[in-house]
Amino acid sequence: MHRAQPVSCACERSRDTFFGEVFMRLPRAISGAKRVTWRRRALLPSLIVGALAPAAAHGAAAAAGPGGADPATGFDPAVLFDPTLFPGGGETQVDLSRFEKPGYVAPGTYRGDITVNQVWRAREDFEFVAGAGDNSQLCYDAASLSRYGIDLAKLSADPAHAPRKVMPHGKFCGDISDYVPGATASFDGGEQSLSLSVPQIYMSRDARGYVDPSQWDAGINADVLGYDVNLYRSGPNARQYANGYIGLNNSLSLESWHFNHTGSLGWTQGRAARYQNTATYLQHDIPAWQAQFVAGETFTPGDLFDSVRIRGVRMYADDRMLPQSMRGYAPVVRGVAETNAHVVIRQNGYIIYDTTVAPGPFVIDDLFPTGYGGDLDIEITEADGRVRHLTQVYSAVPQLLRPGQQLWSVTAGRVEQTGMRNLPIIGQATYQRGLNNWVTSYGGATAGAGYQSVLVGNAFNTPIGALSADVTYAGNRAPGVAATSGYGLRLGYNENFTSTGTNLGIAAYRYATPGFVGLSDAMVLRDAAARGQANLVLRQHTRMDITVAQSLGDNWGQLYLNASWRNYWNGGGRQVDFNAGYSNHWKSLTYSISATRTRDNLSPRLPGQAALGQMLPVQDGGYFTSDTANTVRDTRLMLTFTLPLGRTDSAPLLSTVINRSRLGGNSNQTSISGSLRADKRFTYNASIGRSGGAMQGSLSGAYMGTRGNINGSYSQGASYRQMGFGGSGALVAHAGGVTFSQPTGSTIGLIDAPGATGAQSSNAAVDGRGYAVVANLMPYQLNTIELDPKGAAANVELQSSTQSVAPRAGSVVRLQYKVDSSQLLLIDATKPDGGPLPFGADVLNEKGDTVGVVGQASRLVVRGVEASTILTVRWGANANESCHLSVDIPSKAKGARSGTQMLQSTCGATASIGSMVTQPLTDVSAHDARP
Repeated sequence: MHRAQPVSCACERSRDTFFGEVFMRLPRAISGAKRVTWRRRALLPSLIVGALAPAAAHGAAAAAGPGGADPATGFDPAVLFDPTLFPGGGETQVDLSRFEKPGYVAPGTYRGDITVNQVWRAREDFEFVAGAGDNSQLCYDAASLSRYGIDLAKLSADPAHAPRKVMPHGKFCGDISDYVPGATASFDGGEQSLSLSVPQIYMSRDARGYVDPSQWDAGINADVLGYDVNLYRSGPNARQYANGYIGLNNSLSLESWHFNHTGSLGWTQGRAARYQNTATYLQHDIPAWQAQFVAGETFTPGDLFDSVRIRGVRMYADDRMLPQSMRGYAPVVRGVAETNAHVVIRQNGYIIYDTTVAPGPFVIDDLFPTGYGGDLDIEITEADGRVRHLTQVYSAVPQLLRPGQQLWSVTAGRVEQTGMRNLPIIGQATYQRGLNNWVTSYGGATAGAGYQSVLVGNAFNTPIGALSADVTYAGNRAPGVAATSGYGLRLGYNENFTSTGTNLGIAAYRYATPGFVGLSDAMVLRDAAARGQANLVLRQHTRMDITVAQSLGDNWGQLYLNASWRNYWNGGGRQVDFNAGYSNHWKSLTYSISATRTRDNLSPRLPGQAALGQMLPVQDGGYFTSDTANTVRDTRLMLTFTLPLGRTDSAPLLSTVINRSRLGGNSNQTSISGSLRADKRFTYNASIGRSGGAMQGSLSGAYMGTRGNINGSYSQGASYRQMGFGGSGALVAHAGGVTFSQPTGSTIGLIDAPGATGAQSSNAAVDGRGYAVVANLMPYQLNTIELDPKGAAANVELQSSTQSVAPRAGSVVRLQYKVDSSQLLLIDATKPDGGPLPFGADVLNEKGDTVGVVGQASRLVVRGVEASTILTVRWGANANESCHLSVDIPSKAKGARSGTQMLQSTCGATASIGSMVTQPLTDVSAHDARP
């Protein structure tokens, strides 16, 4: 990629600035290369080979003094340009004395990134003013320096290193070392950045990753509508069913307020469509408190208490406002599909993920659960109608915080669990604080009509791992239900044993007395009593959860285990769920074996029917509950082999899966998967196999585009057929129109680069109106977004290809890139006698504006001339130090936005359209340009 202009000047662009920027383009224009990155640290000296003349000393040795060359730049300040060495040497020369000094910057106001000690601090304006001679001086003010992390109090309190000058209150210009001892400043025009180096003794003790809140960007007014569509039809040939799912996530941003809505529309053949409102709320951050305010339908935190949905208000500390180095988990879901299967993931009864997967193992690692806690129910519906359920343990890690760090949450409102009645108003408060390096204390309380609970606990950082222990008292009373009270004990452990390669992610033990009822179960009991139904809650007695990953070394592979064991006071037996496996590789062959405990429905059923022990409230009241006779436990063993069919990254993968099930019998399948393009936007999977003695085959494909994603699937067996289609993406409505994109996440950037159609950033591409969406920005943290002109027209050049921004949560921030897409001309011009024009001379248009410069080999580099005109080449103030030429742009080039036109002409004393007219030479892309 390349950048058109080294600086952005608020004043009128000077001749010196244009002179330098054009010469930075010159090597690219001459060579015909479409994209080259140039670092323009010194305007002319870095490009002119042989232009320095140390032999013609002109008193250089004497002028250098005892210091000689500058050790920082390697540049000798006494070295001068010898004009006679430039093309067109002799008397007709341009005054280049200002470029004899390294790092010359034209006076003006510039906008760019500011770094201090290689850490980004801000993106804002800074000013250079003319100083003595040809020097430019950078201007500062105390407030800005403080914002950049310089501690002015430390500076004034250090008598041993007192500054040479007292820092004034307003703006001051000059050498920063006069005010901050040992400090230096350097400007990089090519990178649009100002770099300050300041001794650490004068810096504030900010954590790594810190971004000053004054730099947090609230974004623009915009509306973001994210969508996720999945249509699926399958089942036995005689009894097929179809269903559809549309997930919506809308965020309307007005100033710094955000209105958010999340919901889904579900439809099943034979049943009415139903829209489920997951959450609707108004959100605003409070930077001074490092907190968020939420009003509406949202969820309580699940790290200490059960997470429930409420309609009310919540205020909580947001640790995303802390630097990344000071921050304190959604699980990875694994499973295996035997056909093109429909996978639905629920948490607390709400659908949080719905997709179609190809046959074979699948991994879902991009979940956004609705609360911090609550096990996940994974429902896998095969194409022939069989349904299986997995349970993914999801618990919060031990509650350790850094010393002095605190997290808190305050919530008040009415519980609004889906399909339930007569739920109470509750209030809840939680608090966590790191006391020192070893102990974090936490606690909380929940109170409402008929229900109260109190929790206290501590987390410990020990040499053998992180431990947490807490106890909860809960009392429950509801109309028609006997009052109960009891205690719950919870122990947690987390450790990564590096010496043995063991990562014990979560190990939790919970015990409850017979009268203990959690908040979520209390709401179910209250609702059941209001309906006159029996007690449907299984009160948990003991529960053990564990997640382990064990590395066996480079040659011996890895083991993993996710398991949960539970039993209950009031029946229900013992419930065990686990997913365990071993994986390794031999040369390019990867193999694995795994075992999974599942809940299987023996007879086909419509989606929405509940599994054993699960209660799903429905819109018309009551619950779907499973039929114990039709639901049993099953253990499945799976052996997988994967082999790439080639040595490149895009080579297809050949996979074989052998499945053994105690209930479902044996199955096996072989598949080929891969991508069809170098950018891997299009992926495919084709498989054939045998299940239950019958053959089956499937096809699936997906395309990840810059405007959204689509996927499709088809499979068929001896007694069934399946078809599926899906898509996901987002629409961003803003003042400039509507921009389509891939799924965005909650915080996004809107690229505004008019004229740069086709330029790319990550998986986004600039559309015809100059917009593109950058998804999943990190709120309150520095995000650096690079716009690559690859894909744009050849004449498109960016002033700067990178932008840095720290957005506030939920915002849409504008990322403005200045684009120069004007016509670029290369004109081979000579004097009437055939001699070269003076190197470095200005090229002016009819208005007297500088539009180009004379480069090497008497080649003019001109930009911004779109129609036939007269140009003036000037290398001095006298009348005989200029000439004129007429430019007649070929008709094919008028209005063109691609390619670079090359012309040939003679520069004379006078000119008019029709005389000494330039002749088209060729297009630069096809021209074998001379060096």
